Amino acid sequence: MNPGRHLDAYRAAVAKHGAGFSATLWGSPETQSLRFSVIREMAGGFFGQRVLDLGCGDGAFARWLAACNDQPIAYLGLDALEAQVHHAESDSPPWAQFRVVDLSQEWELDDRFDWVVLSGTLNTMDDVLVQRVLARAWSACDVGLVFNFLSDRPETQWSEKELGPARRLEFSAWYEWALERSDQVAYREEYLDGHDATLAIRRSESC
Repeated sequence: MNPGRHLDAYRAAVAKHGAGFSATLWGSPETQSLRFSVIREMAGGFFGQRVLDLGCGDGAFARWLAACNDQPIAYLGLDALEAQVHHAESDSPPWAQFRVVDLSQEWELDDRFDWVVLSGTLNTMDDVLVQRVLARAWSACDVGLVFNFLSDRPETQWSEKELGPARRLEFSAWYEWALERSDQVAYREEYLDGHDATLAIRRSESC
């Protein structure tokens, strides 16, 4: 995959629809919220935690946490699309901060985070870029990493679904990747009948 190609569909969506939900390429606000709920449950909540949201889009996860009264002590969202970051800054809780960062490029952070979250972020990346991004995410967290992706183990009603610019990742490969880093790994895939999977990895010393 050429550098930056994973962002082409998102750039096109911003150009067509403007910044906001439509530019995230989520199927619906309901499935977006469902995925957020699974992430929160698997992490045990984020109240008082330091959270890094990689591929934050229009800032929906920060707004969702605010609506749940699950306020992190610090929250930073990174996204490659400037229009989406500006949208997030204009319509998010005062405790949330955002930066324009292309995760496919070299990037560094001055701060440490308890949890790193990726929701929908990996869907248009190839395996090489997914591994690079997840490795950087794992190195940035002190408690754990939780991420979702379109799984290659969907039930029948999802197996023929048109994914557009997105692609399915091999569940077993990324589960093994997680187990190589910690013995504290959990997964869920029942919430959308296998169409989507979420992996949560905790650092063993945090448990």
